Amino acid sequence: MLLRCWFLLMFASGLLGAGEGTVLRYRAKLHLRGEVAPVETRFTLSLGPVAETANRKKLPRLAPWRLEATQQVGGASQALLLARLERMLYFSGPAAETEIQNLVVRYSDRPCRVWRVKAPEGLTVFVYLVEIAPGLLALSHLSGQFQQGDLISAEIQLETIGVGPKAGPAEQGQALLSTLRRMAAATADGTDASDVPVRVQ
Repeated sequence: MLLRCWFLLMFASGLLGAGEGTVLRYRAKLHLRGEVAPVETRFTLSLGPVAETANRKKLPRLAPWRLEATQQVGGASQALLLARLERMLYFSGPAAETEIQNLVVRYSDRPCRVWRVKAPEGLTVFVYLVEIAPGLLALSHLSGQFQQGDLISAEIQLETIGVGPKAGPAEQGQALLSTLRRMAAATADGTDASDVPVRVQ
């Protein structure tokens, strides 16, 4: 009986800890519309635990992510900056807009296959992802200039990778794709793409 209880406890803790230990470190430079100069920052993206359910027929929930600024240069609000960055990130499996490249890059001792995001028509943006675990892609590099919205330009660069043993897609892992589609639509009709609800943890 004690052995069975111990096994169930270990199994449950393994599920609840899915994603924990996965931390990506980025540097970014954002030029917000209305600001004289770009703002630079460094931040981490970390995955929280997955909230599992006792219902075996219900699929496990995806892990939530959390952004935390580790360095900031400039006078912009930290919460505002993280909100802008959150919607420009990717941590998920492949999508229709992604395509694998014949290229491998290394982060420390980890070789990662490179993927490209096909930007919507009308956007001047270059986006590359890296496969940090089988079938799991994370933003590696983004650079672009934008005609509409609250961003004039953006540069985001992945610096280091720490992958937990149970890493999986994030709950908002394809936020970048939605943002690019919204920006492309705003550019096409001349509207403002910045009025978007975002969540900052």
